[in-house]
Amino acid sequence: MKRILAVVLFSLLLAFAPPPAAGDSKKLEQELARIRQKFPGDMAVYMKNLATGEEIALDADRVYETFSVIKVPIMAEVLRQAGEGKFSLSDRVELKPADARWPSGVLYTMEPGLQPTIRDLLTLMIILSDNAATDLLGDKVGRANVTKFMRSLGLEKTTIEFSDVDWDRVWLGTLDPRFRTETGEGVMKFPFGKYTGAQVREAFRKTIYESNIYFGHSTAREMGKVFEWMAKGELVSKPASDLMLSILRKQQVNNRFPRYLRDVDIAHKTGDGQPFIANDAGVLWINGQPIVLVVFTGRHRAETSALHDAVARVAALVARHYGAALAPDFR
Repeated sequence: MKRILAVVLFSLLLAFAPPPAAGDSKKLEQELARIRQKFPGDMAVYMKNLATGEEIALDADRVYETFSVIKVPIMAEVLRQAGEGKFSLSDRVELKPADARWPSGVLYTMEPGLQPTIRDLLTLMIILSDNAATDLLGDKVGRANVTKFMRSLGLEKTTIEFSDVDWDRVWLGTLDPRFRTETGEGVMKFPFGKYTGAQVREAFRKTIYESNIYFGHSTAREMGKVFEWMAKGELVSKPASDLMLSILRKQQVNNRFPRYLRDVDIAHKTGDGQPFIANDAGVLWINGQPIVLVVFTGRHRAETSALHDAVARVAALVARHYGAALAPDFR
């Protein structure tokens, strides 16, 4: 009983403790800079405490490949168009064989004829990063409209142009040129068994760094602004912002930001181009303070596990700075 009372008292003290002074963020910035210095590749970090205004920006204005983090702006455009009455989130979309996409996600495993709602597709696009759901939504609202909406918000470097199947055609076409013009259904029949893991990985690398295609482009600061407006209830509308946050809180890919955190409310979206790129972006609520955090990476030259850990450590240092408890294995 005494132990329970002690835990409750400690929690109350944390809840009512004053936030760190603005000057304290300098030490945090130095800790994050050390992670970047040791990182075998490129890393951008953007952090903003929405309660105090503290801000840290490390390489935060350079354009990075977002991979699936761009699905957050897609979600915002879907809700913007739904809010204008162009369609309802309860509308159903019938899956066709041509809609299948290489994973991530689950829809590629389902039989044609399934009819998820727009809201279902939004959820799958975010919490499982489902690429079939992403292309269905991107086709529905128009990728150019996603970019246009970002421009209307003053985000000049946040862009989406290509579909997931466009990306796959270039990637797999690097191995077999016949697949450069394949249908979506045909791409799903790619004979991966004919190639070694090293060959597939090298084709993936070339597609990222030596082709003209991309999944999404943004900067850490601009993506941070997207989450800031969402956390303030200002992205599209208050109901839309609340819905986006509720979906992002259900995230199932939790091997980065949440890795070392304990009892931290978090709404986030990952982006994967491993082992070269692994991103994470979202909002952490720590002792009543909403903290926007974005980590973009590129040209990583080590294994995926180390890449994930570096991103996780950034979140751990930020969370610890504001008084969050961390996992015992954080060193």
